[in-house]
Amino acid sequence: MNEKAIDHWIKDNVAYLYPIGDIHLGDKSFTAKSMAKLKGYIKWIQNSRNSRVILMGDIFNVATRASKTSPFQQLSLKDEMKLALQLFKPIKNKILGVIDGNHENRAVDYMDYSPLIHFCDVLGLRYLQYSGVFKLGVGVNRCAGSSRTDQAKIIYIVYAHHTTGGGTTKGGRINRVAKLSEIFTNADIYLGAHNHDLITTPNEGWAVDRRTGNVKRFRQYFVDCGGYLDWNGSYAEQKMFPPLKIGSPKIRLDGKVKDVKVSL
Repeated sequence: MNEKAIDHWIKDNVAYLYPIGDIHLGDKSFTAKSMAKLKGYIKWIQNSRNSRVILMGDIFNVATRASKTSPFQQLSLKDEMKLALQLFKPIKNKILGVIDGNHENRAVDYMDYSPLIHFCDVLGLRYLQYSGVFKLGVGVNRCAGSSRTDQAKIIYIVYAHHTTGGGTTKGGRINRVAKLSEIFTNADIYLGAHNHDLITTPNEGWAVDRRTGNVKRFRQYFVDCGGYLDWNGSYAEQKMFPPLKIGSPKIRLDGKVKDVKVSL
């Protein structure tokens, strides 16, 4: 986890955050349908000035002779890398950070080097290893000509982790994301990946405002960030996992009042 939050300001009345992960480039279940869906997101993000991205891991499949997926049923890691660089180069300036997934950790286990390190070096991105903390400011500066440039920002704290486990039920999967709040306690949004499902649920409670002493209500959002593998003939079908919607969540961050909306 980064010791200092990645501080980024989107100078607009609204911003959109896309956590994209579990692409598994090169896997035989990353089909033409999967590619079309991913390219659709990338095109939208490229043409949207107020959209930003966090890459959530398992960008690469990294199949080995010892892995559950056979290296003979997919692209080589070299070709996966070439494809990933081509896909994400057009939006490299909108990617806030990149975290490892368990598939990149296959390479770490074998040779102590994640392919995402090279990916980030080539595109000039922040490689965050296991998890990332982000401080996102959203809002238009209403104090033109003044030194008070921060007045209009609405601040959102985001904690992102690939996560582990999750089980076969939706409750089990979103519970893995909710457990992130035991690691990092005061985020507005918790992002998890790994289990390929698209789920969100809010969590509400009370807290004391340390500045004013007032007791006020707070809301946090747990978001499971989807994936891009088709179901037919896949590992999911083999292991009796249900088919899941392909894609990533779109998270709307309001720049006038603190408000989060998650579209799946």
